Amino acid sequence: MFEYTVEQKTYEISGVKIGGAPGLAPTVMVGSMFYNGHLVVENPGEGIFDKDEAEKQVRGAEEMTDKTGLPTVVDLVAENGVAAGRYLDFMVDVTSMPIFLDVISETAMVESLQYAYDHGMMGRIILNSLNPHTGDEVYSKVKEIECKNAVLLLHSTRHLLSSSKEALLDEIVPKAKDAGVEKILVDTVVVDVPTLGLATKAIHRIKDKYGYPCGCGAHNAIASWKRLREKYSPTAVSTVIGVTSALPIAMGADFVLYGPMRNADEVYPAIAMINAAYSQLAMEKRIRPPKDHPRYKIG
Repeated sequence: MFEYTVEQKTYEISGVKIGGAPGLAPTVMVGSMFYNGHLVVENPGEGIFDKDEAEKQVRGAEEMTDKTGLPTVVDLVAENGVAAGRYLDFMVDVTSMPIFLDVISETAMVESLQYAYDHGMMGRIILNSLNPHTGDEVYSKVKEIECKNAVLLLHSTRHLLSSSKEALLDEIVPKAKDAGVEKILVDTVVVDVPTLGLATKAIHRIKDKYGYPCGCGAHNAIASWKRLREKYSPTAVSTVIGVTSALPIAMGADFVLYGPMRNADEVYPAIAMINAAYSQLAMEKRIRPPKDHPRYKIG
């Protein structure tokens, strides 16, 4: 099932390992903070937020990491460079987890990357993201400050309704490498429920051909499902949240953007169970997972 044509790449970023054959490296869980509508944010333009509540949500994810063995990365969403700077300062103060830097505009992304560089944060930063439409300004800044980690987002209307996204990857990888990116993660793009299926198949195709660590923003399928909460019970909604993120993991994804970080307790157990089950595939080959693997955590 997971016999790939090429050797799988594994990276370590700020203490978190990502990539490789399913069953060995635990799935990396990426939870979002400071996104549009996040109730901790009081003024998104200025980056003013409730620090106590934000820290509580970060601690909740860290607690689930301890309970399940699934490492956590924060997807730090910001409206502009000023807000990004304040969010970055907070994250660096309260946690050691790596940071997906997810800033809305390219100009703001350039400002935010410069801020991270000026404050010695680049070892923890994973640029989220470079896509087929990213401008030269961003690539120039990536090269200038030696940003080594980036997500390549395979988002294009040309390939949105196809699981064949290799052409998009071939288009972005040379630009990323020319800019000095060394640790490439691939996001196969989810915008709604149907594209979740396409993204999941694309993950297998890309890991098989290139070996890059792959994942997707599975939670976007829920965000686009407008009648989910009004049509079904709260229990059903919680189940859907867990299953949505579990689907790409069951097909070999290395990371998943599972939505708001505060949902960690609803998602991590399902992913940990899949990790524990697939660890037996490694054991079958006489390869023992590391001691902090979900296999040994969830029992």
